[in-house]
Amino acid sequence: MNENKQVLRSREWIFEALMKLMKKSAFQDISISDITSKAGVARLTFYRNYSSKEDIIIHEGRKIYEKLMEDLNTTVFEDNIIYNSIRKIISVFNDYAELFKLLLRDSLDYLIMQSFEIEISNILKSIFGVDNTDKYKVKFYEGALFAIAVEWIKNSREESIDEMTDIIYNLIYN
Repeated sequence: MNENKQVLRSREWIFEALMKLMKKSAFQDISISDITSKAGVARLTFYRNYSSKEDIIIHEGRKIYEKLMEDLNTTVFEDNIIYNSIRKIISVFNDYAELFKLLLRDSLDYLIMQSFEIEISNILKSIFGVDNTDKYKVKFYEGALFAIAVEWIKNSREESIDEMTDIIYNLIYN
């Protein structure tokens, strides 16, 4: 990401403002004016960066995806690549659990999924050796991983990261 610091700072303030507002109000009840006021930025700044409130979430989803890809790139040198990759996926969901909880509460988890969907094939190819020619297999893994992580968050992350990794690994290979 080669964006200037002011743009990055403005986006961070806008995202943080939205998160604070979502803790108190449903997403659909939050206006762009509420967000800009809470963030301390002008509406013009908002519209330079986003076209809608949903774009804030989609942009954050892309940042989460980028972090995940960075993490996954380090598994190339680890022993059990698949197991460690699954663990890293679950760890990222754990790191962003607060965001996911708010999105789930307001039935907006599809916005994060939309962010991942664009690039999910890269993750699947690197972890499971699935390529885009097998579109049904791609959709299966994509949906399964996302659904399991969402269910885990809905259940207040009762299982540890290691337990969830074991569950997913065993579902795939047993």
